[in-house]
Amino acid sequence: MSDSAHSQPHLLPQSQSLHAHKKGDAKHSHSKETANQNLLLIALILTLGFAGVEATAAYFAGSLALISDAGHMVTDAAALGLALLAQMIARRPPSAKHSFGFGRAEALAAFVNGIAMLALVAWIVGEALTRFFTPHQVDGLTVSIVAAVGLLMNILVAWVLSHDRKSVNTRAALVHVMGDLLGSVGALVAGLVIQFTGWMPVDALLSIFVSLLILKSTFSILRESYHFLMEGVPLHIDYLQVGSDLKKIPGVLAVHDLHVWEMTPSFPALIGHIEIEKMQDWPEIMARINEMLLDQHGIDHVTLQPEIGVDTDTDTGTDTGTDTDADAEIASPAKPKVDVPPIKKAEEVVAAQAQSSHQSNTFYVDCISPDGPHQMAYHVWGDPSNPVLMCVHGLTRRGSDFTKLAQAMCDQYYVVCPDIVGRGDSDHLRNPMLYAVPQYVADIDCLVKALGVKQIDWFGTSMGGLIGMVYASMPNNPIRRMLINDVGPTIEPEAIKRLGAYVGQPFAFAQRAQALSRLNTICATFGEHTPEEWEIYNGPMLIQKDGLWLMHYDPNIAVPFASVNPVMAKVGEMALWHAFKQIHIPMLIVRGGDSDLLSAKTVARMCKDNAYLRSIEIPGVGHAPAFVKAEQIALAKEFFS
Repeated sequence: MSDSAHSQPHLLPQSQSLHAHKKGDAKHSHSKETANQNLLLIALILTLGFAGVEATAAYFAGSLALISDAGHMVTDAAALGLALLAQMIARRPPSAKHSFGFGRAEALAAFVNGIAMLALVAWIVGEALTRFFTPHQVDGLTVSIVAAVGLLMNILVAWVLSHDRKSVNTRAALVHVMGDLLGSVGALVAGLVIQFTGWMPVDALLSIFVSLLILKSTFSILRESYHFLMEGVPLHIDYLQVGSDLKKIPGVLAVHDLHVWEMTPSFPALIGHIEIEKMQDWPEIMARINEMLLDQHGIDHVTLQPEIGVDTDTDTGTDTGTDTDADAEIASPAKPKVDVPPIKKAEEVVAAQAQSSHQSNTFYVDCISPDGPHQMAYHVWGDPSNPVLMCVHGLTRRGSDFTKLAQAMCDQYYVVCPDIVGRGDSDHLRNPMLYAVPQYVADIDCLVKALGVKQIDWFGTSMGGLIGMVYASMPNNPIRRMLINDVGPTIEPEAIKRLGAYVGQPFAFAQRAQALSRLNTICATFGEHTPEEWEIYNGPMLIQKDGLWLMHYDPNIAVPFASVNPVMAKVGEMALWHAFKQIHIPMLIVRGGDSDLLSAKTVARMCKDNAYLRSIEIPGVGHAPAFVKAEQIALAKEFFS
């Protein structure tokens, strides 16, 4: 499994979405949402009830104005029902497939309502024009009475809905009701004119007049909901001014990849990259940015990635990222230089690079331990000139775990997946007590130096997450952002007991199918997978030796794991919490919803202790999500994009 290798706990905190929120984010309480739904329900009952009465009266009276008003009300009932359904959907919590939740359902309902209103207006106008040439007999008294009652009812419904003017969805429904109200006024005037003068064309004329009046509000709703659905910059926010204000923050060198949009109505969000001189200044700079964005632009959901800026000023006077253009490319980030390590012969490297980027190549890096040198294998995908994504596996796993993820990411990254020493194609250590995080971190540092890069992104599953946390807490480390998969400073006792039941225990089968079946059972917590997915994920874990199928790793990796006592475990946990608090880079922690290793409580504490951390929970998965499913890979791609 993607297990943690050590006594130090490694579960991560959980939250409802990919992004943790600050105080100002929760603008809509559940009680207010329930109240809004009640308003829509009351309006729906009143409108639908009277629509039947008015439709019947319109049929017997023969009035187009009354028919149009009845038609308005039937459409309004549908609009109110759609608005009510949208608000119910919008309250659903975020999920692995919809990390921002379902708040956009309200805007979608508003857009559909607007389109329906345009269709209704077109029909009424068309019908009215035909009546100018073929006048119909209208019962003025019936029209007047029903229209008067309808007017009072529509005033009541409009008053009910006016209590929630902030929701574009409710306002879209209110436009329908206002159209009804105007329709009732028109029908009442038409009825009175016909009753006292007998002039029948007034019925069609007022129907056209009322229809044209409601077009303005309909177009306004359509424009606003369309702009929102297309992720446009919120209408009340000046995008260029936001970029300009960010550049004025002390310590900010440049801004690029800046995007401002609304995740849900009235909930603006901002993401972007900020170039700074010193990474240790980032917490103070981020605090200034948050304060400015909230006070001056009303933006309180902010996700920014800090980067070490590169001074590109030249004698020609080129300014470093001082212009904000329509694409938000305020500055272009400098790409880190990545060199292929000279581990293999030059002709082998050339041949490897000529292969498809979606196929892996294996290299080796020389490392050192207190007992002497050893080699660590690592597998790579993609173009070596791309930024590096380092993917590090769990306790009993190997680099091949990330095959599907690497194939999905290798167009943008040079994906590097090491076999941590004692696993896969890497050497075994003579002293099993060296199978611990300090040695693993030292080996990774050797690999980074061999790659010749200044910065890397990190994906760490279980033990790989622990290695990443320790590495990222060290001064001058190269990690610029990190995804931690189902591990944290505290590891639950149940998980430690489960790991001890199979790590390093006898595992030998005469048939590969039997070995794979057993391994699939051990890894059941990773989630449901097809036989093909299990083969891709667990197949490389098996090796054949002396006619038997065995696990790929050195059984002695369990020695330090089994030697830990409660006091040592507590000391290790405290050290990990201290290290975690020193990390000042963007982090995403992913928790399996049923994980026995990373508790929701630990995730919550991690989010509280480190403002750079965001979290997401994947339901129906234990320890740890395998990231072979498309929806899980999409989460990683979103974070690293």
